Amino acid sequence: MPCVKSTIFRPFAYWLINSFLDICVVADFSLVPELSAKLQNLPVQPCFAVMLAFAEPLSSIPFKGVSFENSKVLSWAYCDSCKPNRETTSERWVLHSTAEYAEGIISQTGMKKPSDATLNKVAEQLLQEFQSTGIHIPEPFFKRAHRWGSAFPGARVAPEEKCLWDRNKRVVICGDFCVSPNVEGAIESGLAAALRLKDSASCL
Repeated sequence: MPCVKSTIFRPFAYWLINSFLDICVVADFSLVPELSAKLQNLPVQPCFAVMLAFAEPLSSIPFKGVSFENSKVLSWAYCDSCKPNRETTSERWVLHSTAEYAEGIISQTGMKKPSDATLNKVAEQLLQEFQSTGIHIPEPFFKRAHRWGSAFPGARVAPEEKCLWDRNKRVVICGDFCVSPNVEGAIESGLAAALRLKDSASCL
C-alpha cells in the first residue's frame, strides 16, 4: 500500500501522508520545510511481538485486550482471533514487550537477524510474564516471537493539533507519531487530518 495518497477535491488536490517510516523514503518535503523540521530525527522504539495459539478459548480471561503498567517485560496483550473475519479453529493472542525489554535483548544480540534461540527465549519469557498475572493460562500449541525494530515512535510531534497541516501547500500529515504510539493515537490523528481536509474543502 503506498504511503502517500492523493485525495481530490475538484479542482484542487490535497496530499494526505499517513505513514512516518515510509515518509522518510518516499516523500519529498522540500516544499514544506516547516513540517519537515518537525519530523527530523524522530526517535523510534523497538518491540518484540509474540504470537500464541491455544486449542481452546481462554475462558478464564475476562477481557480481550489489556495493558501492563508495572511489568518490565510485557506491555500489552490482546486476542487477535476476536477480530472480525478471523479463523475460529484456535484462539490466538499477541503479546508486546516493553521497549526497555527489547532494547536489553538488542544490546546483547545487536541488530543482526535474531537467532532461533534468542526468539525462543523471548517467546518463553513473555509467555511466562503473561502467565504470572494469576489468571490460568495453559501452554499454547504454537508460540513464536518476532523482532519489531522500529515498532513505535518515541516522541509526539503534534499532541495538541493531532496532525501536521500546511493549508497553503495543501499537505496534511497524520499518524500515531503525532499523538500517541498506539492505534488510538493513529485514529485520533487520522480524524483530525480528515477534519482539516473537510473544513478546507468547504471553503473553496
